[in-house]
Amino acid sequence: MEKERIAHEEEEKERAERMKKIKEQFTDPNSQWEKDKTDIQNEAMRENAKEEAAAKEASELETKSEAVPKEAKADSKVEAKADSKPAAKAQ
Repeated sequence: MEKERIAHEEEEKERAERMKKIKEQFTDPNSQWEKDKTDIQNEAMRENAKEEAAAKEASELETKSEAVPKEAKADSKVEAKADSKPAAKAQ
C-alpha cells in the first residue's frame, strides 16, 4: 500500500513537471497574435499612405497638364518647327 502511494506521488510529480515544461515552451500565444496584428495593421496603413500619395501626385500632374491650354501646346510645336527650318536653310 505504501509502495502504491509513493508510486502515485512520483507519477503526479512527473506529470506536473511535464506540464510545467510544456507551459514554458509554449507561452501564451495571445500576446504574439496581438503583436502580429499590430504589425499587419501598420503595414497596411503604410501601403495606403503610399497609394494615396501616388494618387495625389498623379492628380496634380493631370491638373498641371490641363492648366496649359491646348492651343499653347500646338503653338509651341509650330514655333519650334518654324525655327528649325530657317536654320537649315542658312547652312
